[in-house]
Amino acid sequence: MTPIDLVLSKIDAKPAGPGKWQARCPGHDDRKPSLSIATGDDGRALLHCQAGCTVEAVTAALGLTMRDLMPADTTRRSKPKTRVVSTSTPRTFPTAREAVGELDRRHGKHAATWTYHNAGNEPVGVVVRWNLPDGTKDIRPVAKNCTGWVIAGMPEPRPLYRLPDLAAADDVWVCEGEKTAEAGRALGIIATTSPHGAKSADKADWRPMAGKRVVILPDHDEAGERYADDVAGILVKLTPAPVVRIVRLAERWPELPEGGDLADVLAIAGGDGDAVRAELEKMVAQAEPVQPTTPAPVVDLFVPFPVEALPEPVRGFVVNATKSIGCDSSFVALPILIVCAAAIGNTRRLRIKPGWDEPPILWGGPVGDSGTMKTPAFRLAMKPLREVQAEAFKAHEEKALAYQTEKAHYEVALTAWKRKPEGDPPAEPVEPTPARCIVSDTTVEALAPILEANPRGVLLGRDELSGWLGSFDRYAGGKGGADAAHWLSMFNGESLTVDRKTGPRKTIHVDSAAVWVCGGIQPEILRRALGREHRENGMAARLLLAMPPRKVKRWTEGGIDPAIEARIALLVERLRELRPEQFGDKSEPVAVAMTPQAKTAWIAYYNAHAREQAELSGDLSAAWSKLEAYAGRLALVVHFVRWAAGDTTLADPDHVDEMSIAAGVALSRWFGGEARRIYSMLGESDEERDGRRLVELVERKGGTITPRELQRASRAYATAEAAELALADLVGAGAGRWEPQGPGPKGGRAVRVFTLHAPTVDTTPQNTLENIGCVSVSSVSSAQDAGGGWGEEGTI
Repeated sequence: MTPIDLVLSKIDAKPAGPGKWQARCPGHDDRKPSLSIATGDDGRALLHCQAGCTVEAVTAALGLTMRDLMPADTTRRSKPKTRVVSTSTPRTFPTAREAVGELDRRHGKHAATWTYHNAGNEPVGVVVRWNLPDGTKDIRPVAKNCTGWVIAGMPEPRPLYRLPDLAAADDVWVCEGEKTAEAGRALGIIATTSPHGAKSADKADWRPMAGKRVVILPDHDEAGERYADDVAGILVKLTPAPVVRIVRLAERWPELPEGGDLADVLAIAGGDGDAVRAELEKMVAQAEPVQPTTPAPVVDLFVPFPVEALPEPVRGFVVNATKSIGCDSSFVALPILIVCAAAIGNTRRLRIKPGWDEPPILWGGPVGDSGTMKTPAFRLAMKPLREVQAEAFKAHEEKALAYQTEKAHYEVALTAWKRKPEGDPPAEPVEPTPARCIVSDTTVEALAPILEANPRGVLLGRDELSGWLGSFDRYAGGKGGADAAHWLSMFNGESLTVDRKTGPRKTIHVDSAAVWVCGGIQPEILRRALGREHRENGMAARLLLAMPPRKVKRWTEGGIDPAIEARIALLVERLRELRPEQFGDKSEPVAVAMTPQAKTAWIAYYNAHAREQAELSGDLSAAWSKLEAYAGRLALVVHFVRWAAGDTTLADPDHVDEMSIAAGVALSRWFGGEARRIYSMLGESDEERDGRRLVELVERKGGTITPRELQRASRAYATAEAAELALADLVGAGAGRWEPQGPGPKGGRAVRVFTLHAPTVDTTPQNTLENIGCVSVSSVSSAQDAGGGWGEEGTI
């Protein structure tokens, strides 16, 4: 088969002249044929997408390789007669406006645009529409990459339309297409869709819909029904599963034309949105929830840390450090969040409502075996605060020298006064103590005087948290509860009173004892350390943990960018400029309220989180009770990082806005998913542990594997039969499925491929390192600036 015949066998193409064909490009949602196919002078297949898809993207979408485009004999030529295929990357534009302007130059003035955002409310893609004279439409995508904007589809997994609105919504309506979603918004409902057409539902990230009530409104045609089935099939596999209903508009409006949608219903109703919504709500009440047709996975797969929820420059630091160290992004993100929180210190609290304030106190750290690079990540994140501490110690040395001189003069004066006691004795100089922001001693007795002298609070930083967990009740005389009880109160920054047997002062009282905790721990040590006692007293539930699957290390010459390190150091310095309120000789944290929009988002999150917790018990229920507070604490940290970075989208620094609340919720939900995974692993049997490790191996292989590949990848499976039985066990447990795979281009026999189900998680959109690595590490700019001036539909 010639290359051109091979290409034509993979795609529905129409002749466009001698040796030429035209087809819809498989590299994007192509409504109007934009792929040109031709035969080169030497027999090669020539492909060119007018929308900007690269040849590699087109061939991959066809299931081919670049070699498949060349005749067999061309591989032996040292110099081809003609250039056959362009492998250049799409043209890059500095703004979305300019990319769309280029499309307008090619296709005429567009009719509408719709902008897609990530969870951080930054524009990442634009969908452009043209209305054609024959009544059809033409769609072209524009996407943001590492260097600018290109005329191409967004990378997978693609965000849902109006993603930032979904976080606080209990009820979400899924439409087919952005125009229909906007029609839904005109009815006052939260509506969304997936990008790039009805056939691309599986390329979007639907996880923000977990736990919500979802209504799907398919278009009135066969394609709309397929889209509804695809979306419902994805949604019912999420954890917690949303309640999904499908409402078919033609059942109420039989005059709806073929392909009609919600916008057509509004036209039929004469624009009476209230009447349409009332009818829709009746239909929803009568519709039965969609039931899953396949068992939900019993294995909780790891979901990458939502780096896009972090504000700059923290996000850029995490991305750069992750690449430099070669570790998982969560190993950097969690410690740097704790460092930023400790830099804020005991100066601010988020006022949820009167009587409920949350401090920015965070406890936790990465969980991983030796060699997973958790310690280098921890040390890099701790570096800016350690530098602050080093400067404090240096300043203390100078004061200590001056004190020694004053002390000597005092002793001479005191001796003279004793010989001839006239008047008052000389005043004894006060011995200086160093300012502290980091400690390593874990005993409450040692911490008490430090906290008394440093009301801002301190960070307990240890490479290994096992020493901290093992230190509880060290001086309790075997009666139990002493140190652990003090630590539980310090988690909330409450008062601390310590009675000591030694020292000049027998009792030390701290009005507000605030301690942040950060460090790593190995899984087996964590299993032993978090025994029954610490689970029952709530210590385990207070820990934010990140335990990504182990991955193979790869050498990199890259190092952390000094400019990024400098930005983080400046950020920490600015955060430490925050001061509490002073009332005479006492100080209290400033209570920071929410904006009205933020409060609305918080209430929606609180109610949804409460519904989730009501279905849980034991350790997970305890963890969910603390994650509720952690959403507020993390939002407070995000808010003041944005303030310290000079974020221009922060309208009122004295009030936490809905963007910070959304970020706090996103981070809290991710930690909830990790808690679910980690608690499951801590209590797993040997058999369950083997199954989990097998799932992680398949994840590292891209989510699919054949029995033969598994046999070659692990010595635990001596034969292909043993490998197939192990994979069959995962299928039986609902962790994956078998998929047939036909012979390859060179022949061979058909085989079965094991494919993992999509991850199950209580979190916001997934963000792979490849996707987030394109984000600028400059200070957060406004959404308008980041998007090249794009606003709502049709506006530039």
